[in-house]
Amino acid sequence: MRRFTFALSTLCIAFQFSCSQNSSQEADAVSSAETEEVFKHHDAQNAPMAANQETFEAEMHEDGLEKELVCMVNNAFMGKKQFPVEFGDKMYYGCCEMCVNTIQNDRDVRYAKDPLTGKEVDKSQAFIAPEPGHPYGGVLYFESKENYEKYSKKS
Repeated sequence: MRRFTFALSTLCIAFQFSCSQNSSQEADAVSSAETEEVFKHHDAQNAPMAANQETFEAEMHEDGLEKELVCMVNNAFMGKKQFPVEFGDKMYYGCCEMCVNTIQNDRDVRYAKDPLTGKEVDKSQAFIAPEPGHPYGGVLYFESKENYEKYSKKS
């Protein structure tokens, strides 16, 4: 039992710090000058915005939440620019090297289900909105603004 507890604790600690570690490989994952600027300032806490505030508030725009402020692997509004990850002709965003690599290598991470229709939605094309009642900045991905509005009325 002690070995199991130790192993579980070790895994939790490793996971917790994996998104907050920067390395030279991160700079290789993306290439624009703007991206380099994001990397320079991204060594601060990578926790979702709500973890640093008493309440979760994200500014909604006509097109939903700003995609560049959402980690599309953790499905969380982070409140600051994330690392852009170009895949094909689309742009995704991740909060750390691990997320960048996951976006590049795992198709499932690039897609979500519209909570209203159950249809698969490409996160780079989705209308992104805060998940109601989620304490840590969780987000939902919708096929359209109309689907978001219908979902909001149901909730």
